[in-house]
Amino acid sequence: MPNKGSRPPLWLAVIGLLLYFGLSYLAPLFQDHNDLDGEAQAAPAISKAEAADLAIAFADHKFGLSPGRTADTLFQSNTVRSGYIQKEGLEEEYRNRFEKRYPIDYYEVEIRDGQATYYIGVNFNNRQVISYSASKAPTAKTEARPAAETDASSIAVSAVRDMGFDPAAFTLAGSAADKRPPGEFVFVSKTERIGEAPLELHVQTANGQAVSFRPAFPPPESFTLWQQMQDERSALMTRISLFASLLMALAALILVVRQRKQIDFARGALLSIVFLAIYVSNNYNLMPAFRTMHGSGPSEPDAVLYLWISNIYVALMALSSYFALVAGSRLTLDRGERPWAVWRDADFAGQVKQAMSSGYVIALFILGIQQALFFAATELFDVWAVNDPTDSVYNMLHPEWFPLLAWSAAISEEAVYRVLGVSLMLKLTRRPFVAVLVPSVIWAMSHTQYPVYPVYTRLVEVSVIGIVFGYAYLRYGFLTALFAHAAMDSILMGFSLMYSGDDRQAAVGLAYFFAPAVVGWLLHRLHGRFKPRSPSNPPLRHP
Repeated sequence: MPNKGSRPPLWLAVIGLLLYFGLSYLAPLFQDHNDLDGEAQAAPAISKAEAADLAIAFADHKFGLSPGRTADTLFQSNTVRSGYIQKEGLEEEYRNRFEKRYPIDYYEVEIRDGQATYYIGVNFNNRQVISYSASKAPTAKTEARPAAETDASSIAVSAVRDMGFDPAAFTLAGSAADKRPPGEFVFVSKTERIGEAPLELHVQTANGQAVSFRPAFPPPESFTLWQQMQDERSALMTRISLFASLLMALAALILVVRQRKQIDFARGALLSIVFLAIYVSNNYNLMPAFRTMHGSGPSEPDAVLYLWISNIYVALMALSSYFALVAGSRLTLDRGERPWAVWRDADFAGQVKQAMSSGYVIALFILGIQQALFFAATELFDVWAVNDPTDSVYNMLHPEWFPLLAWSAAISEEAVYRVLGVSLMLKLTRRPFVAVLVPSVIWAMSHTQYPVYPVYTRLVEVSVIGIVFGYAYLRYGFLTALFAHAAMDSILMGFSLMYSGDDRQAAVGLAYFFAPAVVGWLLHRLHGRFKPRSPSNPPLRHP
């Protein structure tokens, strides 16, 4: 029987630190380019408020705004363009030729003025307006126009000129073959392209004026089909993971109902409530991120609907986590082991303190392993990732709340895939490796929807991490796996704040590196002061 009182050797943490910092130092020597995605991207040079002022001035000049207009600034990213230039190894060329005028990442200001909504793209590095669109065509301005500029094509040409481009450097593409709606024009550059993607200027006209302007580098069809195939594989793996997780949840429910007289229903309740509270708070924190998925009209109504749907889903996840913890603790007793310590146990303080320190050892080891996997994937399999505006700290109401999500991830994923998943597979197979491997693969499949390509590399990476977590659970117990997961995610999410370009956020991000240690220390101290009057280390119970 594994000795749950033992500690992982410190050399695991040493190996993890050496791998992490060693490969972080070596990576730039092997990579010629990694500046266009993820954390390497430069922080915005202007604030959201400054971007809003620039956008309002532009929209007021072009369309005319009422005094009652309101504006919100979102962080956006040209994810498809970023993916194409990374897959084809064109980052350096794009950075040198196009990044200043056509940034991958930019601010998008949403202006609401009565029944009309305007989206103004602002380059946050040089304060230039790069795109605009109106959801409801404003009434045409009344100033006199030359006769030659009264038709839609002439208006589109004027819009191109007004945005600082020379129409003579572009060819007006035909509209019949592309089946574009009336009033939409595409100007294709005669000289500017990146790889097989030419520069295009998309202009929409209505009511005698241009109501939309957008520069684009549409990738070739071969890339579009490849990415579509990757996304379909990711969606399939996500569905498989969801189905398998539902089967585990059903098994947990059946076990709880059948053995309800032997079930400790209080165990896991507090953790599930903590998960729910943090995750719901995070959903509200992500309201700006939800708004980035807007259509042509105002973004807030759809974002509110998405928020409520997300909260319902999270409530179901909390319920699933609770039943996973309850059923998993029963399965732990059935195999002759004591479940994790809870507050009413006399040794809770000591168990938490040990789990916290052991968890950091495991977390540092996993961070090193993950860095090695990233390095190998990038160098051997041409792996790349794109920014996701829906997961960016720039699209959060309170970025400093973000790393708290580490605890929600740790609670739910360790409950479902370790306490329940590993215990179920042990009961079915009696083989520890299979019991650890199968839930790890199911867990990894649910992570393939992240914008990392090719998608199978994410499956391999998270499966390996899951195996480490699984053995940590079997060898050192649930609390150690919980603290290890929370510490690893707190550090990674803390890095997101440190790269935000805000000194205060950077300090908060650094503090989150030690948040799980603080939680463990506080629980240890509080339990030592207010510990139960009578010890309650229950003997093993069997039905």
